[in-house]
Amino acid sequence: MKKIASIFMFLLVMSFAAGAQAYNVTVYTNYVSWLNAINLSTLVVENFDDATLEPGLSITETGYTGAIHYGVYENIVDQDVPSYQVFNLSQGMTAWGGWFDLKNPGGAGTGIDMYIDDNNTFVTSIANTNEGQFVGFVADGSFNGVRLQDAGGSGIQETYFLVDSAMSAVPIPPAIFLLGSGLLGLGFVRRRTNK
Repeated sequence: MKKIASIFMFLLVMSFAAGAQAYNVTVYTNYVSWLNAINLSTLVVENFDDATLEPGLSITETGYTGAIHYGVYENIVDQDVPSYQVFNLSQGMTAWGGWFDLKNPGGAGTGIDMYIDDNNTFVTSIANTNEGQFVGFVADGSFNGVRLQDAGGSGIQETYFLVDSAMSAVPIPPAIFLLGSGLLGLGFVRRRTNK
């Protein structure tokens, strides 16, 4: 039993260490190129057609509260308030993107900086002149959240529309189920032989 506990503790510590990595990201401004870079079987698309988000997707809003209307998510990023949003996917993701309109909702503001929220990895800046173009990225590891925040400039906020959001979810490998079942079975066999 001591060995199993030691192995469990080792795996637990290693899982924490895996989350402390720096990500290498590739940024895409073409949706088809982004699709070609991900596993299509794990694609999740949120089109904001109603207030109910896709299963596992959540938006953490700090500062201003966004609105979903007419197939669009609208919110404000502002460093003075502060106001920013984090798009989370509970099972994790390896890629994220969306169609951003920063020009039409409130006029040109400061732009938006995009980060992987897990470890504050800077991904890219979205220009304040963006009018519905796709901006996305693919990372070399899994992460849970993408943060959108003000690109800078005190006294100026950025209002934006996010028309659709697309992400590549981390698939749950069947090997984890098999490993868990095997460990559980070993525990029962060992307990039975000890009696």
